[in-house]
Amino acid sequence: MSNNYDEPPIIPAKTAIKSFRDSGYKSTAAAIAEIIDNAIEAKAKNIDILVFEKDAAKRGRTQKRISEIAIIDDGIGMDKEILKTSLQFGNGTKLKSRKGIGRFGIGLPNASISQCRHVEVYSWQNSKCLQTYLDIDEIEEKSQQNINEINVKEIPKQIGKEIKKTNTGTVVIWSECDRLDVARGDTLYKRMQRDLCRIYRHFLDDDNEYGKKVNIKYKVVGTKFQQSLAANDPLYLMTPSNTPGFENKPIMELKTNDDDPREGKIELAFNNHHTGIQEISNVLFRFSFIKPEFLRKEGDPTLSNLMDHLKRNMGISFVRSGREVDFGNFNYFTKYDTTERWWGCEIRFEPILDEIFGVSFDKQNVKDMGKIDPEIKKDKGITDEDVESDPKLKLKSEITKRLTHFHKTYMKIRKEITAGTRSGGSRPRSVSIADRIYKNRNILTRSKVVAGEKTKKQIDEEIKQRIEKIAQLTGKTYSPDQLKKLIEETKKLEVNIDNRSWEGSQFFTTEVVGKTATVVLNLNHKFHNKLYDDLANKLDQTNVEIVDLMLMAWARVEDELSVTSIKLEDFVKIREKWGQELSELLDEQERVIN
Repeated sequence: MSNNYDEPPIIPAKTAIKSFRDSGYKSTAAAIAEIIDNAIEAKAKNIDILVFEKDAAKRGRTQKRISEIAIIDDGIGMDKEILKTSLQFGNGTKLKSRKGIGRFGIGLPNASISQCRHVEVYSWQNSKCLQTYLDIDEIEEKSQQNINEINVKEIPKQIGKEIKKTNTGTVVIWSECDRLDVARGDTLYKRMQRDLCRIYRHFLDDDNEYGKKVNIKYKVVGTKFQQSLAANDPLYLMTPSNTPGFENKPIMELKTNDDDPREGKIELAFNNHHTGIQEISNVLFRFSFIKPEFLRKEGDPTLSNLMDHLKRNMGISFVRSGREVDFGNFNYFTKYDTTERWWGCEIRFEPILDEIFGVSFDKQNVKDMGKIDPEIKKDKGITDEDVESDPKLKLKSEITKRLTHFHKTYMKIRKEITAGTRSGGSRPRSVSIADRIYKNRNILTRSKVVAGEKTKKQIDEEIKQRIEKIAQLTGKTYSPDQLKKLIEETKKLEVNIDNRSWEGSQFFTTEVVGKTATVVLNLNHKFHNKLYDDLANKLDQTNVEIVDLMLMAWARVEDELSVTSIKLEDFVKIREKWGQELSELLDEQERVIN
């Protein structure tokens, strides 16, 4: 082996630094997260983010632009030896550790130079404040290979006067910020509310259930803009949060029943790559549904900020040791479908499972956690035995199974809630239209025959039970007077339309409720999934009415003819066959499209 030290280095600093700058952080907020990780690992209880702006000329106008960012913490600080490695690429204090929220302990230099050309680190333990720095220009001009000296140096005055110095702590300062994804301090705050507050929600949460409470404050120096960060919870269970208008009120709910598909855990057996010993670690699934009273307010213009917030938080969250490492749809739903914003999913795991989840070094991604397609599984010859013996496959299989089951449950419950809003107290216009046509017809119908066999008390009780069932699904409550009024109004109807779930091929049936011929749509049928529900979600009122009227016309035909020329049993057979044929046609349409 040659000992010639004039030979070129393995990693030439001048060219390598350009590659490191393109390390792929999703945003400035994501890069700041790396610095916050270090602060939390250092047992910080308070973190301050200071943003400095200066005037800059752009397109003939002077505008405020971010010039410096300082992140300050009151953690345990760094001694001289640790500070030496803090700005060293490819090294760190956690390379073999699988505890805490850190991944490798090398995020500080990567994150910093992805956003700026000059980074300084100040750290102190009781007395002396130590400093070092990294400068892109110096590295490029001098082909610098070594870390700069560790100096005893005071924190710059403009930053020092903004913070309360503690016995221990660290300050990271970004200057010459040439790669920020925002220009102004208030805009960066908005981005942090969305991304950073979601990443660290379990550390910003008051109940300290998962992660230790950390106070994070944000300030644009020289302005009145100063805020404490609040949790952005995609499950909408935490309080306080930054949910607009509902900062102290959860708008979703979590079921904790072990038999409920919305929550559960799996035990994952795996070989520890560092020890070679087989271990078991738990993966926890948490699901949330929107509360019915909020789902009913979907079209309320006064809640547009809430709806936008929900839309931005559509996704599945992977949370590692209390810190989110990835968020997205992972092919489980269409990200543009706003019906998906009414539920949340969080998958929790510990750092010991990093390799199985494929956690990236910058903690921005998990790898290959998408839905397992049964057809692809079959084509690749993957057996159940393969799944059980491979921790990664087993994990993906369990995620697929649980998410698929949950999503089916969610869609069913959502349909029942939204369907109920169209028939539980506010009469659909389609019913009023049909009633105007049929109420003056002096024709004997099955409904009249059936109603003639009931007492007034029985009729009232039937209608009451139907109204109360719908009210329960939608979260509505009625006073005795309101309920009485609804019963009387419903009794006058010739035809009505309702929704319910049942197994079978019929996409609708007809029933006599009180003395009214009622069309009951099957929420489980593909007709509802592929047409009716879609129209309702798009608030396509006119076309929903057309479908309603078509079905109520059938109900009226059935109501009239079943007491004269055609037996009711024959209509039932026709509906069964029609529903079966329709399902097959819709299945074929779906196959052709896909």
